[in-house]
Amino acid sequence: MIKIKQTIPPTVHNKLDRLLSYIVRLMVWLSGSARLLARLHLCQYEEWQKGKPLKVLLVGYNGARNTGADARVVALVRQLDEMLGADNIEMTVMTLDKDSVRGYFPDHVRQWTFTTLFFWSLLRACSSHHVAILCEGSTLTTTFAKALSVFYCQAAGIMRRQGKQDTYFIVRTEESLQNLKALGLPPMLTIMALAKRIAKNIKRDLR
Repeated sequence: MIKIKQTIPPTVHNKLDRLLSYIVRLMVWLSGSARLLARLHLCQYEEWQKGKPLKVLLVGYNGARNTGADARVVALVRQLDEMLGADNIEMTVMTLDKDSVRGYFPDHVRQWTFTTLFFWSLLRACSSHHVAILCEGSTLTTTFAKALSVFYCQAAGIMRRQGKQDTYFIVRTEESLQNLKALGLPPMLTIMALAKRIAKNIKRDLR
């Protein structure tokens, strides 16, 4: 039996990538009008106020039965609870399938379901939270799928467009830190330095 290997021409891939980038740019631009969208009942818009719990959105590739991705976010939830106190924050985890992560997270952690067509859902999720944390080790690479990187870029773009907190890239080593600086990206810190800075700033503001 002869097997015919079907491939998508590179030109088609390029066109799809270009279309994807245009959609994400549109969503980021549109997020600047989140207050208006909220008045039209198309989304909910939140801005943090002193004395109120900080709403944290954990943007990750959860619910796809990727144990490493799920475990990373579970660990982040525990660390945030310990550093900031469960009474001071309200956490939401983005997931593709709630059943796949059932029992992973404490009861006080909400789950926001999204699909592979994430554009509008991600805009709504980011607009209704004060801070977004991108929970992926390969945030800036296309090792697994270009759409995954675009997913994280849209989340970061929306939060920046809406003026919500600073954007940081977390790295494991000093070498990675220098590589990112060479690309001219926003403020970058090693994991421990960022954790200490966030904990200090948020604890101060939540008083």
